[in-house]
Parts: sequence; C-alpha cells; structure tokens
Amino acid sequence: AEGVRAAVLGAGGAARAVVHGLLAAGVGGVRLFNRTRARAEALAEAFGPRVEVADWQELAVGLANDGLGDVGLLVNATSLGMEGAAPLELDLSGLPEGAVVADLVYTPLETALLAAARARGLRAVDGLGMLLHQAVPGFERWFGVRPEVRPALREHVIADLMRSQEGKGA
Repeated sequence: AEGVRAAVLGAGGAARAVVHGLLAAGVGGVRLFNRTRARAEALAEAFGPRVEVADWQELAVGLANDGLGDVGLLVNATSLGMEGAAPLELDLSGLPEGAVVADLVYTPLETALLAAARARGLRAVDGLGMLLHQAVPGFERWFGVRPEVRPALREHVIADLMRSQEGKGA
C-alpha cells in the first residue's frame, strides 16, 4: 500500500472509515471528492495533510484526461449507483493499468462503475464484503456469537439478494 495513492468519492461515514483504513495501511495519499466541498474539507482536516480535497467537477475531467494517473485505487463511498439512487457514470480511461475500483454499493452487486472497471480490464471489488464485515460486531452483541465471514456466507447473501431482485421484477 505504501506509495499508492487513492481517490475516495464521498465524505460521509463510509468514506471516513475508508480513509482511516487506507491511511492506517500506509497509502501515499488520498484525494477526496465530494459533491459538497465543505464536507470533504472537514473530513480531510480530521486526517491531516495526506488527504487532499478536489472538486467533484474535476473528477470526470481528471479521469478522462489522465488526471488520476497516479491513483491505484478508486473507491465509491457514495450512494450514487445504488438501486433507486442517481447513477455514477465515470470515464475510467484515466486510471492506470492495474488500478483497483471498489464500490461500497451492494444493491445492485454489479454497479455500472464496477462493470465499466471490468470492461477496462481493471480489478473490481463490490460492497458486499464491507456489509458483511460491518455486521459482525452487531450480530455478536445481539446473539453472543461472533460469526465468521466466509465464502459460503457471501454466496448465501448473494443468493438472497438475487431472490430479492427477482421479487421486484428486476
């Protein structure tokens, strides 16, 4: 992780957790994009100089013009692209080969952002892992048993999500 730069979209609680995790893992820096610049600036201030704020409008331009050529990880921590929310449409051509695109959205599991990343040959990571891992402490408090997040659990949740989508006529 050292030396890698990341771009995080959003400035809410999920973005805060992502930025904290990235800095703890030793990333070289985080470029933070949020539709409301003041929220991004407040979040960046909480973490110090390794987090820089960029205008949301620069995101599309930066991606299209290699403005994010030094970014090894792009994380969507907004609700954009979620079922029922506005889409997140980005031209990912400015990301370098080998970049990873993560979308914390898990409904739908395959967002337009992840589909675009895969189409470009980039590694794409969906938001189901975050959902499952953040549920562990709550489940443990409620039931006194600490669940393990294993592939079988992930597959079970995916099957349930698919049944839910079929029930909605999707």
